[in-house]
Amino acid sequence: MGILRVGCCSWTDPGLVKSGWYPAEARSAEKRLRFYASRFDTVEVDSTYYAIPEETAAWKWDARTQKGFLFNVKVYGLFTLHTVDRRHVPPWALSEIRMHGKSDRLTLRDFPRSLLLEIWEKFRRSIAPLEATGKMGYLLFQFPPGIEFSRVLEKYLHRVREVSGPLRIAVEARNGKWLEGSSGERFLGTLRDLNMAYVAVDEPSLSWTVPPKWPITASWGSVIRFHGRNAAAWEKRGAGVSEKFRYLYSPEELRPWKNRVLEISARVERLFVMFNNCYGDYAVRNATWMKKALGLSVQDAEASQGLLDYSIAEEPRIPKTEE
Repeated sequence: MGILRVGCCSWTDPGLVKSGWYPAEARSAEKRLRFYASRFDTVEVDSTYYAIPEETAAWKWDARTQKGFLFNVKVYGLFTLHTVDRRHVPPWALSEIRMHGKSDRLTLRDFPRSLLLEIWEKFRRSIAPLEATGKMGYLLFQFPPGIEFSRVLEKYLHRVREVSGPLRIAVEARNGKWLEGSSGERFLGTLRDLNMAYVAVDEPSLSWTVPPKWPITASWGSVIRFHGRNAAAWEKRGAGVSEKFRYLYSPEELRPWKNRVLEISARVERLFVMFNNCYGDYAVRNATWMKKALGLSVQDAEASQGLLDYSIAEEPRIPKTEE
């Protein structure tokens, strides 16, 4: 059986901080990360999607976590074909593109190739401390749900592999069409050729969302991310992130996944089980339940906080939303 790691897709989410999960004395960023790391051995860094941090941030993350802890880093949005906030682009890079206009949002096309490579290298340097200390998990690429997998994107992934060196890369499809027909075969084939992991997902079942398939495409391991099943919010135009992920899984919903996790774990070197239903303490509650179900060590304090024994009746599975 491969190494199993269970964690959450944020430790700094405002809802989690306000939920009461962190003890009263964990008032600083340092103490919150130390507390989180005493309960889980892996976490996703979401802030890197919005802006490239300084290297000092990663050194602090290393200092605040135990040996063997792994950080999984979400790629800067510019490199997953999203628009990025002009204010969060490195100043030296911004000065090179002023001639392209004054929009508050910038895309990959606004930058010359040579400059993009420099920005990518800055991103790599920002996470280099995690690589140096053995605390780098995987690098997560999430492309916009509005684009389809194409020859152009296939070529782009090849370029990603070229500039990423030995980093473990995971790619999450966010549109079900990526897995359909010849396009799906080409997508999964590309991941296998490049040793990139396909990210399995649990999310609402809608016409455009991704089905719960779980192909193994990388020799280094696999990833599954739980987004919740709040279909009403996912269908609602303009729904915010907090609203979309407001979903607490019941034990009955997670038990079938436990068996699949064990099955996949027997086939891979390492497996990351990540909860992205980041609303209040939902993610940590579900992640803690999954740890216990898989036979992984759980802190006694977690049980005393009621994180293991709960009923879905505590919260509606799909909360009411405004029309």
